[in-house]
Amino acid sequence: GIQGQTLPWWSRPSEQQAQAQAGGQVWAGDPAVQREQIKNDAIEVASFLHQVKAASLKNNLENAVVRKPQPVEERAGIRRRTQSGTVYPTPSPFEQNSNVGICMLFPPGIDNTPIGASITVDLEQFFMRCPIDGCITSVRWADSVRGVERKKKEAPVKAKAGKAGAASLAANSFQHKTRAANKFDHCCFVSMHMPGGFEHVSVKVFKTGRLQTAGCRDGDMSLESCRVVAECFRRIASDGGEAALLRGGPELAASFLQQIALQAPDHVRLEKQSILGVFDLGFRDQGFSVDMEELRLLLSHPDNRDRICNVNLPKADEKLKVKRFQGLGVYVNKDCLPNAENNVFVNIFPTGKCTVTAASTVEQAQAVAEVIGKLVIDLFVQCRKRDLERPQPSKRRKTT
Repeated sequence: GIQGQTLPWWSRPSEQQAQAQAGGQVWAGDPAVQREQIKNDAIEVASFLHQVKAASLKNNLENAVVRKPQPVEERAGIRRRTQSGTVYPTPSPFEQNSNVGICMLFPPGIDNTPIGASITVDLEQFFMRCPIDGCITSVRWADSVRGVERKKKEAPVKAKAGKAGAASLAANSFQHKTRAANKFDHCCFVSMHMPGGFEHVSVKVFKTGRLQTAGCRDGDMSLESCRVVAECFRRIASDGGEAALLRGGPELAASFLQQIALQAPDHVRLEKQSILGVFDLGFRDQGFSVDMEELRLLLSHPDNRDRICNVNLPKADEKLKVKRFQGLGVYVNKDCLPNAENNVFVNIFPTGKCTVTAASTVEQAQAVAEVIGKLVIDLFVQCRKRDLERPQPSKRRKTT
């Protein structure tokens, strides 16, 4: 206060505050001190709740209440129902919609020999001399293109107004071209259209003589597209050009390499393929949606390790994007699949739709769909049974 004047009653310190100030101590009734205390208490409570949530998730994962699912009896001509009268969802069969194939051009007898390892394709010569006719629409190598590329429709890029926007577009275009030149100079892209409306089929031609397809419907189409490329090798080898299409060590004669290129259509073969497709668990048809957190806990149960070896959440869940894209990534154990060398990955979405990637055969993909379908439907039945066995809260009668 001002010396010689008396402070108003509302601004005068209380007895406790005056004593604390006189003793050089902090007064507990000070609003600033109270706010700091509330803040510290809130931090402690939030930390406690976080630890409880983490421990609860771990406990649920290790000690799921659902027992190992038992096979459900199937009766011909009768739609299965739960005890509550709910009709069981019926999974749809696997449907293939894409195929990635790997083919080889060189004769099978020299694949894994020193002679075969020394034979390489001159990608520059292939790019310059590859015929652009028939079903082939373009050939691309690094940042060079021959023919007309059939580009897929892309979302328009919103440009900023003024010079800054033009400069930004130019910079993005330059960076895209630079990345393309640096990334794809190790192979040539042959674009073509195939019967049945497949307009965007492409075949990568590598130096080793391997071909990789994309955009094909099945393995037969992958092999057919590689035969088109093999025919291009034959035509280049017989066009009378001075530069050789195939190169090899000093011990290999030019006529030998010429013969391999001429016989490429006879030697081309499909070595590996990845089957991609979809199937549906049938929940949406019955009016259900899948609780992904509950499904994750159930599939991660130790009793299911003979069929499911790993369950993970995609980045879409962590970033809380659109809910219909929040799926579970599930690896089906290779031991329960026919002729499987690796575990097969499946995406399960809340609508019940599932996508299979990287199955080596259609039969294997069908087996994956069968394993996931039976397991998830059995889990569904167990959950419905558990919900029915839970005691329901009694309704009290109203008293007048």
